[in-house]
Amino acid sequence: MKRSFLLVISIIMICCTKKESNFEYDPTVPYPILNPGEFWLDKFDERGLQNAVVYHDKIYCNTIDVGGDSNFLYCLNPKDGNVVWRAHVDAFASQPASFQGDTVIYCSYLGDISAFDNKGKTIWKAKFDDPYGGHCVDTINSTLLVKTVYWKYVSKYDIKSGKLISRIENDSLQSLIYAKMRDSSSLKEHKYQFTGKDKTYAIKCKPFMSVEVWEHKIEISKNIYSK
Repeated sequence: MKRSFLLVISIIMICCTKKESNFEYDPTVPYPILNPGEFWLDKFDERGLQNAVVYHDKIYCNTIDVGGDSNFLYCLNPKDGNVVWRAHVDAFASQPASFQGDTVIYCSYLGDISAFDNKGKTIWKAKFDDPYGGHCVDTINSTLLVKTVYWKYVSKYDIKSGKLISRIENDSLQSLIYAKMRDSSSLKEHKYQFTGKDKTYAIKCKPFMSVEVWEHKIEISKNIYSK
């Protein structure tokens, strides 16, 4: 049976006060660009950040700049509201980043693969030359599995070097990829609370599976009283 990954967008929802929103989406207005150390909670508009996932008490998510060059992978700290690091990526992603130890693996919807260390420094890059349909990490063998749409091909990359190990023309890895996507230690609910800019913030990160992609829905509440 042929199956495919749909484009899934996970939005960080910001819930501050109960005021009515006057936000109007304008595709010509780019996402704000944040620098490491900046306070991210007050910067993003209601488009939010995409493909949020929590790993080792950090939030990883990307912006979507369609047709532009302002696509970034962000590492955010939910304990103090600060940007840990920002990495430029070639295109936006259709599913969250994946992880192997301290290595962060990002795949764009065009098949651009980047591996970063826990400081946001690029370790290696690769290009999946077939139509990208999804990816997951085999943590036991330290490999990245990337599939085409309709499961025509599955390519296997070595996570340490980025070297292409194999390219298989069948769907025998379909069940393995599904199992790996569902078996993740990061897929649990996380709650954080801190005070920043004289406001108290509560952040809840709740995992959910949309189509075949695990993501986190981020709910942020900001109390309006001052400390």
